[in-house]
Amino acid sequence: MHTRKKILVFSDWFLPGYKAGGPIRSLANLVHSLEFDFWIVTRITDHHSTKPYEGIEKGSWTKHRTNVQVCYLDQKDVTVPFIQRILREQSFDYIYFNSLFSPTFTLLPLRTARKMGLAERCVLAPRGMLKPGALSIKSKKKKIFLFVSRLLGWFNTIRWHATNEQEEQEIKRHYGQSSKVFIAPNLASIVESTYAPAKKEIGSLRLVSIARISAEKGIREALQFLKSARLNDRVECVFYGTQQDESYLNECKQLASQIEGASIAFPGEIVPEEIPQAFEKAHFFYMATWGENFGHAIAEALQHGKPVIISDRTPWRQLKSAHAGWDLPLEEKSFADILGKCYNMNQSEYNEWSEGAKAYGRAHANDPRHLQSYYSLFA
Repeated sequence: MHTRKKILVFSDWFLPGYKAGGPIRSLANLVHSLEFDFWIVTRITDHHSTKPYEGIEKGSWTKHRTNVQVCYLDQKDVTVPFIQRILREQSFDYIYFNSLFSPTFTLLPLRTARKMGLAERCVLAPRGMLKPGALSIKSKKKKIFLFVSRLLGWFNTIRWHATNEQEEQEIKRHYGQSSKVFIAPNLASIVESTYAPAKKEIGSLRLVSIARISAEKGIREALQFLKSARLNDRVECVFYGTQQDESYLNECKQLASQIEGASIAFPGEIVPEEIPQAFEKAHFFYMATWGENFGHAIAEALQHGKPVIISDRTPWRQLKSAHAGWDLPLEEKSFADILGKCYNMNQSEYNEWSEGAKAYGRAHANDPRHLQSYYSLFA
């Protein structure tokens, strides 16, 4: 039995948004799983959108579910007086921040909480933002941020929420070995699926990817590896995901057009309700990412019985021994060899891998130790 804690959350995005991907899913699974009461302050618009969510009143607490209240706001409404008012209206056991770099939904409320003497109640989840791949994007700006935040002690005495040991090391590398870091793995959505392995013939391959069409997600590399596999015919690959970088998208489309015998599509973002249908048609989940803090799409694919072909830069490791897929170094030959193996796989062999993926995914999603680690984080 756990003491029922009250937790205030600041996050740039939350449900019904989905365009920001993993951070929304991570937070949703957290608040849906813990027997705590949550108050969430977030934007009234989705990622890269100016259109407010329909049917939601701005600026008041909206009941999301029994234990979750959400206040949807325009970014300009998140001010110091507003934050002070919330923190004075009731006593929260913890204040949780779902980002590292957000000026409005992390830095401003964290600074306000510190001035009110609440720093030790603050918990910050970097959400993979300290990974080398993430820091390489707008690297100069981020280096200045890291230097200034260390110099001014912005994150002194807070708790850090790392989702694995690698992220714990990243936090301590940038903010010192004495940082208070708690490890609590991301919670996967538990998928209800009418599982049946897809039909698989030798000499056919259907791949699906769900990730932002951006450099850090390795879309170009995934295409290059597919090209080098030189598969003859009957290859389909669908890259679902938000298309924010038009020049990168065009570069990927140009590369896709050079892959003989393959039908490759970029249909844009996919709403969560349509993901099961996208998986149903595919044989394998395919993602040559440069780094994932978790990979909710990977977790979901596994539970749907889709073996995954991914890089070794995610927490999903030792996949081959579980017959759940392959976590490969980001190099052409490794991926090309496995793509060839999958292309030539028959139905009975595919069934073994599909069942292995499902068992692996569901075992992770239902592991009670993951939930217990969150109660330790907020103890």
